[in-house]
Amino acid sequence: MRPKQDIPTILSRVERPKKAVVTAGMPYANGPVHIGHLAGAHVPADIYARWTKLLIGQDNVLFVCGTDDHGSTSEVAAKKLGKTTQEFIGEVHAKQSKTMERYSIGLDTYTGTSREENYEAHKELCQDFLRKMHGNGMLDKKTSEQWFDPELNMFLPDRYVQGECPNSECSNTKAYSDECDVCGKNYDPHELKNPVSTVSDATPVLKETDHWYLNMWKVTDQLIEWLDTKQKTWRKPVLQEVFGTVYPSVIFSNKSEADYKEIKGDLPKHKSRYAPGKKVVVQFENLADLETGKKQLTDKGIECELNDAWAHRAITRDVSWGIPVPTDLDEGMEGKTLYVWPESLIAPISFTKVALKKKGLDPQTYKDFWTDPDANIYQFLGTDNVFFYVLMQGAMWFGAQEDPMRQAIKGEFQQTDIFSNFHLQINGEKMSKSKGNFYTGDQLIDEMGYSADQVRYFLSTLSLSEKASNFDFEVFNAKNAFLAGPMNASFEKPISACHKQFGGVVPKGELIGKTEKETLKIVQQYTKFMAKGEYPKALGALENYARIINGLFNQYKPHDDRFDEKERTDALYSSFYILRNILIMLSPFAPETMEKLRKSLNLPESVYSIDELKNAFPENHKIGEQDVYFPAVETE
Repeated sequence: MRPKQDIPTILSRVERPKKAVVTAGMPYANGPVHIGHLAGAHVPADIYARWTKLLIGQDNVLFVCGTDDHGSTSEVAAKKLGKTTQEFIGEVHAKQSKTMERYSIGLDTYTGTSREENYEAHKELCQDFLRKMHGNGMLDKKTSEQWFDPELNMFLPDRYVQGECPNSECSNTKAYSDECDVCGKNYDPHELKNPVSTVSDATPVLKETDHWYLNMWKVTDQLIEWLDTKQKTWRKPVLQEVFGTVYPSVIFSNKSEADYKEIKGDLPKHKSRYAPGKKVVVQFENLADLETGKKQLTDKGIECELNDAWAHRAITRDVSWGIPVPTDLDEGMEGKTLYVWPESLIAPISFTKVALKKKGLDPQTYKDFWTDPDANIYQFLGTDNVFFYVLMQGAMWFGAQEDPMRQAIKGEFQQTDIFSNFHLQINGEKMSKSKGNFYTGDQLIDEMGYSADQVRYFLSTLSLSEKASNFDFEVFNAKNAFLAGPMNASFEKPISACHKQFGGVVPKGELIGKTEKETLKIVQQYTKFMAKGEYPKALGALENYARIINGLFNQYKPHDDRFDEKERTDALYSSFYILRNILIMLSPFAPETMEKLRKSLNLPESVYSIDELKNAFPENHKIGEQDVYFPAVETE
């Protein structure tokens, strides 16, 4: 027997968290918001926040973001301009915030890790994480060598040191500390010839320094157990990357491949693959199987090493501009700061406190959003940041629990849901200032004359969740022509006909033609696609749904009083019913334009709820005036 199919039933099946936080990847506080930021993180996150608000109400959803202020990037950029770091960051933040507003990125707060309204609570939270992870044995202290600029009296990240490539066949004089991007050679920093600090032009030296390393290996089994629950819901590229990394593995020379094959069938369940450098990697399903398998391989005379470099990452730095590390936990950690990556993973929690305070609510209610299994956290980011948001963050969350060897319980930080996007290309090429195809969000509006909703809509049609996609201006303008043509027509025809033929009042009518069947179909499709963040599919379905209005006008002529009055009345009523539904479902994508349409339809703001789709269009309803919705853009 087929399940019941009506709109209330379909909507009752949609998963609705009690509360939700949506976050977008944090821009560095060193430049403007460009179109790649908007495409990969901020527009998709805003759409999801608005969709979630349609589901569970505005008061239950927080959308937070802010600038990633700390670390050497902002510090060095400020030094080069002769400004204080805080002054430089303040200027960048103000410009970024304005761009977010122009694109209707409806954040409950756009703060920053160093900003006055956030810093103290953020510092306390970061240090609390460090204390708990240290107490759980998740932090290992190690000594390493790092470049030091004697003129500026500061340690330098590797990318701020350049020199002559040690490869005798290469003439690159601007090779990085441990890698030459001309010949591709990797080498020890000691081998770099004539190193130079790109900040001061001084000759840097290598100095020993102690740092804490996060031991993600310790919670490998817990990470796998959690990630297994996401197999059916997360995007394939995310799952492929994290599972390709997290399964505990060993690596050995392919010279031992024949010996491995002899005992392959006796090893615990595993997968093998080839790796660069004529190596073989064998992945096991858990740490216990790894230990058993490694012993069997060793007993067979196969020299193998743990493939665990991913699982040990330094999370402190010798940078003055950052969150200070607690000095009472480990001798020799004075003057160290938390590395910006783990800090930026914690930041959305403190941003949530800022957002709540801004709303006049108790900042401590952040726990209702972050530590309740019935609440969800949705995070949008670039695909190159998946490792940090899934494996590093997952390990940190486990490490901050009372017992890191189990999944989180109520009252502990819950693991989050990840939506990653690939990079945006411009006219088929990677964005680059030198190529002249680098666009800030403001340029598209100020210099090229596009509206924010046109850009938002087009970005949402790109398949960035699956692959690197192209911002092609010809395709963009063709989409704008569709919005200004057929899409606008589906808004304007009913409104115009209602004013000219029905005195500006939508008469009582019945749903005619395929209106009811197609509405049932779109509600099913839309709720499914939106939950997964499959925006191109959602928009494609909505565009087809909007075309029904044009079909009703072609067939029943509600604008022409020479045709059957009952059919005209039903067609007009059906058109407004569809239009109300489009208003609701398109509002996450084109909020400014849909707000204009809402006023034209004379509907209350409470219409922005998915449950309004259950309701009939109000009878004998007086509408407002027609407006300009999606604008046409003249192209050269």
